[in-house]
Amino acid sequence: MNSPIDLERIRTDTPGAADIAHLNNAGSSLPPRPVVDAVVHYLRLEERMGGYETAAHQADQLDAVYDATARLLNCQPDEVAFTTSASDSWWRAFSAVPLAPGDRVLAGRSEFQTNAFGLLQARERGVQVDIVPHDADGVIDLEALDAMLDERVKLISLTHVSMSNGCVHPAAAVGERARAAGAFFLLDSCQAAGQLPLDVHQLGCDFLVYTGRKFMRGPRGTGILYARSSVLDRLGPSPFVDGRSAHWSSPDTYEFLPQAQRFEFGEQNYAGKVGLGVATQYALDIGIDAIAQRIAVLAGRLRSELAAIDGVEVRDEGVEQCGIVTFTVAGHEAKAVFQALQDRGVNVSAPGVHNAQNDLAPRGLDAVVRAGVHYFNTDADLDSLLTVV
Repeated sequence: MNSPIDLERIRTDTPGAADIAHLNNAGSSLPPRPVVDAVVHYLRLEERMGGYETAAHQADQLDAVYDATARLLNCQPDEVAFTTSASDSWWRAFSAVPLAPGDRVLAGRSEFQTNAFGLLQARERGVQVDIVPHDADGVIDLEALDAMLDERVKLISLTHVSMSNGCVHPAAAVGERARAAGAFFLLDSCQAAGQLPLDVHQLGCDFLVYTGRKFMRGPRGTGILYARSSVLDRLGPSPFVDGRSAHWSSPDTYEFLPQAQRFEFGEQNYAGKVGLGVATQYALDIGIDAIAQRIAVLAGRLRSELAAIDGVEVRDEGVEQCGIVTFTVAGHEAKAVFQALQDRGVNVSAPGVHNAQNDLAPRGLDAVVRAGVHYFNTDADLDSLLTVV
């Protein structure tokens, strides 16, 4: 494969890649050694200096995540909040959107279970939540979305990349419609960050969320919430508030910070925050376009060769696809295929209908086997999976 990526160096930075075929990057990737070293170094400083003292001493390293993320997303550093996960980020954004009984929320069919729980709770409060159908290709139907939009729609919630079929939805086109309708646009890019270019201005989102542990190759327990500065004064109160996110201005009043840090708590995963900053810079140094190109070639090969095996059905949908490759094997439950692969040193996952009711259930699927291909993977990793299947 012709690639500008220095694969030898990257695999040296990824010691686990020598022992296993790690194709579970859509679940949790292998962090590169510089990320692990940064986390361990921070914890060692806490061991010797104390927590508050280390935070003060390492302020520049802690703040690096805001600058690196701003470059990744093409936004300003003060539009970035550090959280514990994509789910945490999603809830913080969703809870701040003012929704009253009778308001409408439009959501895609690819919403992950966390997002679905928030939408179901909104229904319980009298908010009307409608699911936008997919077209024949499994992509959010933009014509149907147009027909569903009205003045009561206050929020559009979209999962950028389906975790259960790898479809890349046209988020920018949805963003255009949200702006025209005057609705907030909350974009879950959990499976897109780290494998696809993300530009919040092109996407037109008011919020964008992702986790550090997946294609970003950051530590677990880390996440990002982008919040467009121009929408902050339209938000309502949020239960996610402490002395980091707000100022207690008098015994009876408080004021949220005027930037995205209004979504942060003072107590954070400080070592993980440094690690996510290093992971983000690591991806930027390689180049997101180069990463996306290599992933596309590897995933395309895996998708094609799986489809050629008797009894295997590739379950991916969409016109634009990515590094997530899903499939089933006739006569074998997804969990059994997952276990057989794991027993032979191939890491994948097997998301079930409980993770994606609006996607898997209508297709009559209880679960799928999911491989998440990343740029550090090799053809030998794919061969290991194909041989077992």
